[in-house]
Amino acid sequence: MEDTLTFFKSSFPLWNEFKQNTQDKLLNNGIFIHYKKDELISGGKKSCLGLIIVKKGIIRAYLASESGKQITLYKLFPNDICVFSASCLMKNITFDIELSADKDSDIFLIETKLYEQLIKEDNILANYINDILTSRFSDTMWVFEQFVFQSLDKRLAAYLLEQETNNNVIDITHEKIAKDLGSAREVISRLLKMFEKEKLIKLSRNKITILNEKEIYKIMQ
Repeated sequence: MEDTLTFFKSSFPLWNEFKQNTQDKLLNNGIFIHYKKDELISGGKKSCLGLIIVKKGIIRAYLASESGKQITLYKLFPNDICVFSASCLMKNITFDIELSADKDSDIFLIETKLYEQLIKEDNILANYINDILTSRFSDTMWVFEQFVFQSLDKRLAAYLLEQETNNNVIDITHEKIAKDLGSAREVISRLLKMFEKEKLIKLSRNKITILNEKEIYKIMQ
């Protein structure tokens, strides 16, 4: 119970301002669930699970077309909260954001019925959730602005520089980059080979080595 309380306090900065009843229900009624890498969490038949809080790992939020093309909207890290996993409670939300585990992940799920009850009973919790919703919409609009107004080579350069590296080596596939950027794998591979030809990166199986970070940064300008 103490570990769960610490987790909630880290996830909800206003935890001590919540009603005691809200705190008790969150502590006693949520569900911890483990997901393996690439496993679908929410979307399609799994839509509207409730409020999701990440305990461990990384969760990817994305839109998927009927043809299977995807574009990553944002990623959720430990203590981040996903509101769109309870989109059925939001009026006028007509799009379906899907969630999958970017790596092995643990989440805390507050099921829809309980979540709906809590935000009706506790204004501080409801206001905090609204703030998160506004922030996520802002993140989503930023992605669409980049998608519409920036060329793919600039977006790819920025993407590479944002990734975690081990001695400038990124463990990633061309398919994964394509999904995150909403492009085709063949297009991403062609751009990466162009970057390699310019000696900005070195390509190997499921790995990209950054050779010239300064010049990659210039592509973004």
